[in-house]
Amino acid sequence: MIIDGISSDDYSPMAEADPWDLDQLLSGEQITSRPMATWKSYARIILAHVSLIVLSVVYVGFGAFLFYQLEQPNEVEVRARNIERFNVHKRQMIDHLWEMRSSGIGQHVVEDMAVKYVDNVTRILFEAFDTHCIGAKHLRPGGEDEDYNWTYMTALFFTTTLLTTIGYGNLTPVTGRGKFLCILYALFGVPLILITVADIGKFLSENIVQLYTWYRKLREKCSKQKYSVISNKDDKNKEGDLNLDHLENYISIPIFLIVAILLSYITFGAVVLSMWEGWDFFSGFYFSFITMTTVGFGDIVPLKREYYILDLCYIIIGLSITTMCIDLVGIQYIRKMHYFGRAIKDARFALVNVGGKMVHVPDLMRYASVLQQKYGQKKTHDTIIVKGAYAPKDLSKIRFIDFGALASMESWQSLWSVLTGRTQEVHV
Repeated sequence: MIIDGISSDDYSPMAEADPWDLDQLLSGEQITSRPMATWKSYARIILAHVSLIVLSVVYVGFGAFLFYQLEQPNEVEVRARNIERFNVHKRQMIDHLWEMRSSGIGQHVVEDMAVKYVDNVTRILFEAFDTHCIGAKHLRPGGEDEDYNWTYMTALFFTTTLLTTIGYGNLTPVTGRGKFLCILYALFGVPLILITVADIGKFLSENIVQLYTWYRKLREKCSKQKYSVISNKDDKNKEGDLNLDHLENYISIPIFLIVAILLSYITFGAVVLSMWEGWDFFSGFYFSFITMTTVGFGDIVPLKREYYILDLCYIIIGLSITTMCIDLVGIQYIRKMHYFGRAIKDARFALVNVGGKMVHVPDLMRYASVLQQKYGQKKTHDTIIVKGAYAPKDLSKIRFIDFGALASMESWQSLWSVLTGRTQEVHV
């Protein structure tokens, strides 16, 4: 009989035991549990990442709704008031100048009055434009029917660029409540979105490393088929004594490949944006680069609102790819540069596997010096022998020379020998 994948022979009441039963815990009886299904284990891994993305999407969408509700009514009121003010002043100017001309007033008086009206119109226009709610297109006939700056789609574009710290600046909150909401919203939203983008970038970097690993293995497999390799058993044993098998699993991705991935994505975006925004290729490339580096000058911004969703997808994926490139470069190069000087200073604490025993580098060099002086062959020509200058040829294969492995008793003994100057005896 089989119950949920467990046979009747293996099934026992202990499988249903209460983990909080103190009698069983004190008696020392073993409590067994059913193995977790494969899909459940994968679901637990994926659920955290999917939940983070869903939370970010909901946060961006809800914030766009709040900004739309706060800023759009103010824009409607400000636009209507300024358009009416401009039209009233224009009608007054025309009527007054016509009356003055019809009444026979002198030409110079009419011209002076016309200059005053023009100055007033200019002032009204500048004040209207400073509200960020009205433009030249709204002052033309039928301008009242133009689309408003604050729609839900533009608010969604604003919240995304705000939380990704790009901030083009073409759309900003004007009301006091909107500015306060912007501060409070970005205070919690910026860390959330940056964590989400970094998580996606980490996922991409791991997959890039995996793909490059498969490529390396495939290339090595093809090279082995072309060239026959004769292995020496003694050399294999010596290589095994040094315990360097873990070095084969280390994959270093070339930096030109990382840069090529980023530039290829920016080039792809430049071509696509040039098609639906009507830009030239260089403008699209410039916009993509400024966006991917989160500089966001705002001198060039997308205007076709029907493509805003595609623009946002392009921006989010591009920021993730940029984070992936920084992560790969940082792991391989920045960390090496950071620990370079420290590695040279702490080389005396590095360990070498010699005959199954871990020995520090200073002790190894002392042993090698003693053995060289006692058993080494003397050469016929004149040489200068410096005590302690012998360096083993396999020293360059030490990968983590910065690793201070002082946890074992042998490491403490080696450190004590360095401090006291006493060398440990060589066991042959």
